[in-house]
Amino acid sequence: MGILSSNNSYLGVDLGTSSIKVVELANFKGRPRLVTYGFTEKNLTGAGLEGDVIANVKEAAEVLADVCKKANTTSKKVIAALPNFSVFTSVLNLPALSKKELASAISWEAKKIIPIPLEEIILDWKIIEDSGPDKKKKSVKGVGSRGAGGKIFSKQKKSLQILLTGASKRLVGKYIEIFNAAGLSLLSLETESFALTRSLIGNDKSIIMLVDLGAATSSVTVVDRGIPSLSRSIEVGGMMVTQSISNGLNISFDRAEQFKQDLSLDVDGANNTLPQTIEKAFASMLHEIKYTIELYEEQNGKKIEKIILTGGAALLGNLPGYLSKILNINTYIGDPWARVVYPTELKPVLDRLGSRFAISTGLAMRDIE
Repeated sequence: MGILSSNNSYLGVDLGTSSIKVVELANFKGRPRLVTYGFTEKNLTGAGLEGDVIANVKEAAEVLADVCKKANTTSKKVIAALPNFSVFTSVLNLPALSKKELASAISWEAKKIIPIPLEEIILDWKIIEDSGPDKKKKSVKGVGSRGAGGKIFSKQKKSLQILLTGASKRLVGKYIEIFNAAGLSLLSLETESFALTRSLIGNDKSIIMLVDLGAATSSVTVVDRGIPSLSRSIEVGGMMVTQSISNGLNISFDRAEQFKQDLSLDVDGANNTLPQTIEKAFASMLHEIKYTIELYEEQNGKKIEKIILTGGAALLGNLPGYLSKILNINTYIGDPWARVVYPTELKPVLDRLGSRFAISTGLAMRDIE
């Protein structure tokens, strides 16, 4: 869907297993402005999926190019996301060292926690900024996939927290091939959790759990002071809920999907409950959410303050109210358009589609905010 045109815009591209979502945002006086958006529910696993890598580059590129054409995108500059389940992420605690010593220490620690040879990995790391009072500051540069980037930490600190991420060179190579074949210029790759943090949390420094309910898989991420500090991928998604409805009501998968979509219209329901069939289907996801909450709170001695839901299945019935009641933590549907400028007449449509576009919107915002 074409809305506005711009010469200073970026494409955020979310290559999901069952769909492709594209959002184009322009820099409008330092704020992201919606240029256009588009999506297709083409199942990319049908194009061949080797573990976490799309095998059929040509078909994936053709589908992506078709989405961009139908959406009338104007920019070729792309920021894309690597799936959380395909990226290694860890927070390291290291002593304050010189830049050279720090790089060596990080490589040493990475060998301990990443189960494949570092020669096959692209590593990226950054120092998590201290949230305490400002003292004398010293700049340290971390070298990652984007090159050198300065981060600030207190010279008087005795230790540093390092956010380490690693992705296989083979996976990154496949993404580069897809975007080149689609005629697009890939500026950067980042993890889905960072894109979601940017679009749904912004500058909120609370301890927040992001639950991204995808079609085939879902992810649970705890964000502390704006940094994703714990992330887990779960092989439960909207299609499993649909299959559970199909089995429980003895109806076809397509009818069950329509039933699920009808329930998604009831996001403002007054009851903090779910239909029994949906509750049973969601039980495994609820278990994983509870486990992640317990794991984080035990390890960090901090309480999760709120939960933000996103993804295609986030609008299922009154899921926020249900989780708020069960977990005793305020739960909301995330709004990726909250800091985006767009025509007011589009608000009803964008509100309905928001959960699907949280990742792609966060990606497109990367070089604007």
